[in-house]
Amino acid sequence: MKGFFSIRSKFLGVMSLLLVSCLVVYLLIAVEVFKTDKTELVFDLNRSMVSNLSVEFETEFKGVSDKFKLFALLSSHGSLQSISDNLFSDDSEVVYASLYRQNQTAVIKNFTNKKYLETYGLKNSFFEDTLHNQRKIPFNEILKNGEHFWNASVEGGAPLIGYGRSVVVEDNKGQPTDHLAVIGYIKPDKILKALSYVKVSEVSVLDHNGRLLIHPDFEKLKQAGDFSENPLFKTAQQSKVNLSVATFNDESSSYLGAFSRSYRGKIFVLARASQGEAFSAVYQLVSRSVSFALIAVTLSLLFAFLLSRSLTEPISILVEGMEKVSGGDLSTNIEVKSKDETQLLATSFNQMIRDLKQSRDDLQEINRDLDKKVKDRTLQLEIQNRAVKEAQEALLKTTRLASAGEIAGRAAHEVLNPLTGMLTRLSGIEKRVHTQIEPQLNLMKDIFHSWKQDHSNGGFPLLVQSWEQKSQVDESINLWQEDLHNLKHVQDSFENLLQTIDGDVKFLQQESGRINKIISGMRKLSSLNSDVKSHSVNNLLIDCRNIMADLFTESSVSLNEIFTAEPDSVEVDRDEFIQAVTNLMRNSLQAIKHSQRDMHYHLKISTFSADDRISIEISDNGPGVPEIYQKMLFEKQFTTKSGDEGTGLGLGISRRFIRAHGGDIEFVSSDPYVKTTFRITLPKKISSIKEGAA
Repeated sequence: MKGFFSIRSKFLGVMSLLLVSCLVVYLLIAVEVFKTDKTELVFDLNRSMVSNLSVEFETEFKGVSDKFKLFALLSSHGSLQSISDNLFSDDSEVVYASLYRQNQTAVIKNFTNKKYLETYGLKNSFFEDTLHNQRKIPFNEILKNGEHFWNASVEGGAPLIGYGRSVVVEDNKGQPTDHLAVIGYIKPDKILKALSYVKVSEVSVLDHNGRLLIHPDFEKLKQAGDFSENPLFKTAQQSKVNLSVATFNDESSSYLGAFSRSYRGKIFVLARASQGEAFSAVYQLVSRSVSFALIAVTLSLLFAFLLSRSLTEPISILVEGMEKVSGGDLSTNIEVKSKDETQLLATSFNQMIRDLKQSRDDLQEINRDLDKKVKDRTLQLEIQNRAVKEAQEALLKTTRLASAGEIAGRAAHEVLNPLTGMLTRLSGIEKRVHTQIEPQLNLMKDIFHSWKQDHSNGGFPLLVQSWEQKSQVDESINLWQEDLHNLKHVQDSFENLLQTIDGDVKFLQQESGRINKIISGMRKLSSLNSDVKSHSVNNLLIDCRNIMADLFTESSVSLNEIFTAEPDSVEVDRDEFIQAVTNLMRNSLQAIKHSQRDMHYHLKISTFSADDRISIEISDNGPGVPEIYQKMLFEKQFTTKSGDEGTGLGLGISRRFIRAHGGDIEFVSSDPYVKTTFRITLPKKISSIKEGAA
């Protein structure tokens, strides 16, 4: 079965998930606890180490500082050699000392530890030449600050720290008599020995400018690197305490560090340990824990597998038995010997199977009785169906008669619209015949009669002689020119009239076509939108205006147009759309005609776009629609007109036309003699919408 999971699989999955979840949670907690403990241990180790080194450094260099001061003060009394022997022994940390005046000129022979030179195999001139040339003595710093430390380790030598101190010599009255500078080199063997025992952390001793003084790696010590940008050194500089620990990142690695300021804040002892190395033991412990946990998980899953088998085997027996029952075998008996709840469940299933078998036997007996009853009832239904069919045929005849009446009424109403326009246009043609054609014909008859009379009386010479006479209307021309002018006027009038009559004929043909289409549609009872094409709404409304123009002009009602819909393409049946719009226009005109007020009336047609639809609003300032009639406007057979003017089918049919094209007609509002509005909405043509969106 697709998507089916057995209970055994679910049990093993849940057990596995629980075991793995517990293992992951345990490891996460263990790692966090181990890391926290290890971090505190490394912090304590680093703090203790930098604190001890700071004390060791301060103690040693305070003694050296005192010896250098005494060395300078006693230099003018007794033998310098005896002073040197008393102050600096062979085991002393000071391996070289020299006394200078303020102008940086040595005044006394310097002290040199011969044993040191022999131990490292250095020349006697090592300090005066080699060391002084490679590590310049910072006299300016010594005189400015009173004392100064610098890195004096060079290639071919041993680790050394340079130390200089300024000493002012005073007389018995306390007046300064001389300004001296003691320059010396100290071997940091004790400090380096202490650093050699440190395995986890890297310890560095820097001066207050961040330059390296002591480091266990002699190669780094010889380079005398600048650690002023070191994050731990910056933290130590900015800290308000002399001893602290910090976690920082340097060169994309994380470190656990400690710092201590020594010797009046001029010496910084820094210690840092990489978190990766510090936590290596933690990761090893986690790795071992994972191994033991995997063994425990494997044993647990094996036990769960064996346990699940004993739990799911009775359930499998129950499932197999129920499948047989669902297949229709009600003689099945499920046997489970697990001595637990599944055995009780199997007993209940067996009882249920026996009950089902008894129920099925009872149903079969009932079905045999039902077959006979159904046959009897079927015969009765056949008799009733024949009676119902006869009634339906009678009802269908009645419905067809009613539909025929509705179709006839609709045809009369729909034909009335174009027929009214045709009658109005024919009336205009009749007026033009009386007002334009008859006067032109009379003028041509007068000219022909005068020509014929002159030719009859004297022939062509008399006719020419009469043409040469002065015109009684305009003495600047003769009768021939006057006759030519009149004939030209008659020609122009007939040409204009011919164009007008041609337009009238086309209009009558178009409206006759509409009548023919309406009658054909009624005869075929076809769907409304039989000739749907893409049209411009604005152009269709202009055609509606031209059709109704004569009626509105005759009633002295002005037509206004505001077309803002863009794009304005819709898919409609042209004649049905024109029929719907002209019907609304004719209703407005008829309402205005029955108005009792003497005022200037107008009808406005406007278009605008809203999302994917085009709206057409037709409004007038006529008497409007009373509130009691507004909800009944589109009801069948509803009209407020006389029988000669309306049948109540116009608005309903117009709405059916528009709804057949996916649109609608709705009454918006009516404010008598101010504004009464109807709105037509139609969906835009799909291609136009896409072009507009693009």
